Amino acid sequence: MPTASCTLWIARAPSTASRQRHRVRVYNKGGLRRPWRGARRRIGAEEGVRMATQASGGEDRPVLSELEGLVRETYTLWDQEWVGFSWRNYTYDHVQRVRALARTIGADEGADDRVLDFAGLLHDITKAYDGEIVTDEQGNRVLDQNGFWQNETLTPARENVVTGVYDQLALAGQLHNVSGARIADWLLSERGYPVEFRVAVGDAIEAHLQADDRATTEGRALYDADTIDANIGLPAFYRNIQIGMRRQDVTFADRGESFPEWLRANLAEHLHQYLTDRVATWIEGKRRDFIPKMTTAAGRRVAEERITRLTGILDELRSELADLEAALANGGNAVVRYFMENRSNPALSDQLELLTEQWLRTHPSAEGTSTGAASFLVALRNEVEGRV
Repeated sequence: MPTASCTLWIARAPSTASRQRHRVRVYNKGGLRRPWRGARRRIGAEEGVRMATQASGGEDRPVLSELEGLVRETYTLWDQEWVGFSWRNYTYDHVQRVRALARTIGADEGADDRVLDFAGLLHDITKAYDGEIVTDEQGNRVLDQNGFWQNETLTPARENVVTGVYDQLALAGQLHNVSGARIADWLLSERGYPVEFRVAVGDAIEAHLQADDRATTEGRALYDADTIDANIGLPAFYRNIQIGMRRQDVTFADRGESFPEWLRANLAEHLHQYLTDRVATWIEGKRRDFIPKMTTAAGRRVAEERITRLTGILDELRSELADLEAALANGGNAVVRYFMENRSNPALSDQLELLTEQWLRTHPSAEGTSTGAASFLVALRNEVEGRV
């Protein structure tokens, strides 16, 4: 079992000198620096196998549990509720969904499940440093040499071991897949994991933004899972609802008006417009733009099945609009309404648990999946847990 020898860091506010909130990223063209590469090449095949299986099975569980707590804590060090297309409680839930889905995809592709378990958990460990997208004088988003949007660097309000190592390794300005791989290597090294395993985890993390022909099977599985979760299926539909509501909040606030008040008075109109016009266009755009980007056969299959499922659920939501009163009581639209009205830094995992309790465990008419709300929640939970 790996031995833990980690320096204790106390979460605290950063110094005045480190409080600069917005520093434009300058990307490291050299990519991920791997000081262990030479060591990796010197490791023989038998030694590599021995090290890769050194901490297999249940011995990883305490380490993974500790790292889960560290990842969750890290996201709380920033005070901004919304940055770009994400909100504070979104990222940890996203990480856990991607982790589960990557393992599902990886199982069909012959990937190393243990590598994916760690890489999935740590792949966005430095994501919170990504601030607003940089725009030029014309308001166009600025791209780097790899076609990624450039982000300002967002400094945390407090510190922990992750932010301390981030500063020690001078990772500011690097893409979060690169800086995340470096942080993951440090965390696993401190816990006694061997070089070969750490490199495999780092390679997968680095590939999760762009899986080229050099990507490992684990990297491709993680890339596909990350792309699917944000863009295709029911968790992506939930994200689309939240992003749309956020835009309306900002638009109404700029006019000195309240969108929640408007929504209460015009819910039927808003649901009709959203479900009959906007969502269908959004789904087709995702089908066109993202399914071709899948890098594994299993990832493509999952993406296509989730698109098909979401299209069917959208048809059901539209049909419910004919009797909106019933739909808002027991239909899938009751779930959509809940998501629209409860959006103050929401966590899908918490909301799903609450709604499951209401419609799948205690609701008198929700035996099995007999109501639209229950059917919607069963499908959503399956996707959240990484099932196809």
